[in-house]
Amino acid sequence: MWWRRVRYLLALAALCSVATCPAAQRSCAARRDAREADDLLAYLADRVDAEVAATGRVPPLPVGPTPAAGCCEQGGTCQPDEALWVAPGWRALGFSIDGEFRYSYQYIPDESGKAAVLRATGHLACDGDGAMYEVRLTVDGDKVSRAWTRTDPLD
Repeated sequence: MWWRRVRYLLALAALCSVATCPAAQRSCAARRDAREADDLLAYLADRVDAEVAATGRVPPLPVGPTPAAGCCEQGGTCQPDEALWVAPGWRALGFSIDGEFRYSYQYIPDESGKAAVLRATGHLACDGDGAMYEVRLTVDGDKVSRAWTRTDPLD
């Protein structure tokens, strides 16, 4: 008698997990894809830190957004293209993306050489709503402080 009840509970649990599996998979994929922007902006911030350590100023050449049209034009994922990263600003930062990516990247230095903004924008679902990641870098003596802003990070 008790085995029949357990069997029904196990069947109900299995049905619930099957029903929620696609939603959980989409959520997990969105979190994984959103980490791209955090990781690459942190890398770029490190590159700016190195330049500040060497010269006392942020790199002066603005660049981006790259790619200009975004990745939704290519089905949500941009394919690697060396030509995207040949602009003098990207070369000065030593930055390129050699694999698939989902965001457009931008570097905006302040004219004073004491601040800059790194930005990644993208539409993971390609539904018109977008995410924006931003790191504001401020030079204070020989240190660079970072202030992060994330708007709709899983969109």
